[in-house]
Amino acid sequence: MKPTSIVALLLCSVVCRANAILTAAPSTDDKYPVLSVNMGAGCAISVIDYYKGHLASGMIANASYWTEEPPISSTIEKFSIRFKCVDIQPSNGTAREYGASWDTRGKRWRPYYEDNAEQRLAAPVSRIYQVRSKNATGFLRTTDQINGDERQRVRFYSFCLFHENKAVCGDGQSKMLVEPKGDYLPYILRVLRSVSFIDSQSNRSSP
Repeated sequence: MKPTSIVALLLCSVVCRANAILTAAPSTDDKYPVLSVNMGAGCAISVIDYYKGHLASGMIANASYWTEEPPISSTIEKFSIRFKCVDIQPSNGTAREYGASWDTRGKRWRPYYEDNAEQRLAAPVSRIYQVRSKNATGFLRTTDQINGDERQRVRFYSFCLFHENKAVCGDGQSKMLVEPKGDYLPYILRVLRSVSFIDSQSNRSSP
């Protein structure tokens, strides 16, 4: 056999074996359980349970994901995400209620302010994140508290995920501003990016 053929075979062996390993590697999300809940009002969702938590609905059109132990140490009372099922309103109505507006030119979500006075105050301490999951898209907005005792100020967040004519939205607190290492936001975003709407005939026909 020619030396060039031997080299080619050796290269193929290494490359092909590497490709096989890459192809066979499971998704890192596969090792986590999936929780689901039917919220009623036409919304049923699932989330990937990264943090050994619970997903349940205590009243129609509402659900919560929470954990017994938070993913990191924080003085925020507990790690939880509240979901509310809402009908999507036209002209950005639903998004604006939760602090965002769709920029048709830029093709992205932007912070929404009621007027110029609110924009002057809130814009320097607000940020918006684009959120995309398996079958939903939306945003999460954060705004830092700027009044009250500086030692007690928090970072608020609000979000919406849209799917067809429904959305799940919510709000809460992600951190104490004096506690930069106790920020729940990366963990909240991870859960939201795992949200999947479960489509069924019964969900579509629910009142």
